[in-house]
Amino acid sequence: MDKINLMHWVENIKTPWEPKEVATLHDVALRIAKIKGTYDWHTHRYEDEMFLVLKGKIFIDLPDESVELNEMETYVVGRGIRHRSRSDKPAWVLLIEPVHTKTKGE
Repeated sequence: MDKINLMHWVENIKTPWEPKEVATLHDVALRIAKIKGTYDWHTHRYEDEMFLVLKGKIFIDLPDESVELNEMETYVVGRGIRHRSRSDKPAWVLLIEPVHTKTKGE
């Protein structure tokens, strides 16, 4: 396997809300997505989802709170928790989740 430069992916992903799979490890996918604006509320019934901010700042909105994430900060949304991500300016995140996770939720 070749090495992976995450910042190369960040520089080349222009379209928001379309995660690109950069690698898999066992049954876990590493996907990079550009976030811009506000995504729809959704739930992943059976999967946890980890967000690691590579560039910019995002917010993870949950039913009772909002979590602010800056570069190199991470947060895990547990399975079954309703959430949405948003950013005021473009940001890029590394999503770590099971390969079968539907990126748009249920």
